[in-house]
Amino acid sequence: MLLLSEIGMRVGTGTAGVGSAVLVVIFDDLVMRLVAVWLAVIFLSVFTVMVVGDIRERRGLPPPKIFGTGRPTAAEWCYVVVFDALMALIVYAGVLDVQRGGTGELMVAGVLVVGMVLHLTGGMALRWWRHRGAGTTGGRR
Repeated sequence: MLLLSEIGMRVGTGTAGVGSAVLVVIFDDLVMRLVAVWLAVIFLSVFTVMVVGDIRERRGLPPPKIFGTGRPTAAEWCYVVVFDALMALIVYAGVLDVQRGGTGELMVAGVLVVGMVLHLTGGMALRWWRHRGAGTTGGRR
């Protein structure tokens, strides 16, 4: 049974994601639309992970591993592709903002976030490199 705070966290995260998706439709400015898409995907992906964890717990399955060890799974690679694409999107929005005369704060924030995400991506690629032959796919050892 979920606590009231856990329910509130799921409702709040889902509402923020849906609200951002609504802003994508409402905004006329391309930069603001890109930022709203970025926020919507971030919030909705966190919401999805929480709900999938709840469903797995309800069925008696172990919760998904957030920081896995060993060879990365296909789901982890999907997360990496989605979040790396999101980071490219926010930097692109920052570049568009600078080109039209903006202050560049969005681009600087995007570059800082990209640095953190690339660090995490590099860690997962390093895990893959260390365990690339450990699978049953017939890889070299």
